[in-house]
Amino acid sequence: MILFSKLLESARHGKSGAGCVFLSKDTGRLLLSYRSSEVNEPHTWGTWGGKIDDNETPEQTVRREIKEETGYTDKLRLVKLNKYTESNFEYNNYLAIVDKEFEPELNWESDAFKWVIFGQWPTPLHFGLESLISKSSNKIKQLI
Repeated sequence: MILFSKLLESARHGKSGAGCVFLSKDTGRLLLSYRSSEVNEPHTWGTWGGKIDDNETPEQTVRREIKEETGYTDKLRLVKLNKYTESNFEYNNYLAIVDKEFEPELNWESDAFKWVIFGQWPTPLHFGLESLISKSSNKIKQLI
């Protein structure tokens, strides 16, 4: 029930969203965002992403949000992980695979970032990242 109420709170910013975690091919580590006090669920570790704009696909949203939230514009490959659906809200999760680790240029939505080894998660995790991990662990491990 707590997850559902948090989800409804997030949904006020749109009926659908999309986001990602990065996977660096050279290290096998994942890049997470530490959410700022200016966003829902502040001061939690989560994904990079946001609301799907009109006439935008989830993949287009992820690519736009990556540029806005990290400044990353180099080559990447997006792999669909899962779609979280609850009531009238859905969130599309992707893995953004990049060749090398990079240092993101953070905007107002994130206070920090961290490259982590799978399973060595910082705390506290955003409920959406917790869900992504529980539903997509096997797929992520196969890609590492």
